Amino acid sequence: MKIDLNLFVVFEAIYCEGNITKAASALNLSQPVSHSLSKLRDYFDDPLFVRQGNEMRPSAVANNVITEVREALRQLQVCLVQSKQFEPLTSRKHFTISLHAALEASYLPPLMQMINRAAPLVNIQSSRRVNRNELENKLASGDIDLAIDALLPVSDNILHTQLEKSKLVVVARKDHPDINSALDLELYLAQDHVLVSSRSVGTSIEDFELARLGLHRKIGLRCQHTFSACSVITGNNMLLTTTETTAKMYTELLNLNIYPLPVDLPELDVHLYWHRNLDFEPANKWLRNKLIQTTTDL
Repeated sequence: MKIDLNLFVVFEAIYCEGNITKAASALNLSQPVSHSLSKLRDYFDDPLFVRQGNEMRPSAVANNVITEVREALRQLQVCLVQSKQFEPLTSRKHFTISLHAALEASYLPPLMQMINRAAPLVNIQSSRRVNRNELENKLASGDIDLAIDALLPVSDNILHTQLEKSKLVVVARKDHPDINSALDLELYLAQDHVLVSSRSVGTSIEDFELARLGLHRKIGLRCQHTFSACSVITGNNMLLTTTETTAKMYTELLNLNIYPLPVDLPELDVHLYWHRNLDFEPANKWLRNKLIQTTTDL
């Protein structure tokens, strides 16, 4: 039985988006996605997706075949792409990188300087940090090309390499009334803190590690960007815990001091993630190498 390969593109889009309308929008299709889904249901003799509220939940059959479908689609895509060499100087390729908000200011400036020199027509989009439980789906579907985040548990389908290992430090305003020459643990825990996170809820890495030691700090403000956090603490007595690399960058711009973290917490392990199917894809490999080079230069 012959089957249109485009149907599997639709299948993968519905699986990733969990919604027929969103799948059609992601694929920029004018024809109804439901028509393609109907053909797939006939082919598999299975509903594949069952509506629950506004979502289309995959059936057991859909869950069983998604890995093979994605593998086949990605291999076809890689085959087509690898037939052409990636030429940075003339390429107009669009890359999307999922980047932890706290790392954006450290990585984007040097990366864009390099891009402007080596690939002036290439476009980079820094998307919001992808939730860890969505990372593999987003990389597999091509919604994002790369991700930069802390060390996460991932399957064998996701490859990664360490970009940096940075220790955590504390940032405070220079005339902080409670800090003299040093910041001890008692004082650190007594102060209000700013937490930088792209998520509206959830525990930060440092709070998770503090909790393991039976310690707790008070979060007075939760915001999305480190620059906002640093701007806030220039005018009050709140503290910010961040990586040493980021802290050094902002203390050069603002009237801030850096103090050693008064408790022994693990260093922040920053990794670059990509899907195994794109390991040898020329454009993805080029951008990965440039990110690694940028980090080494830093």
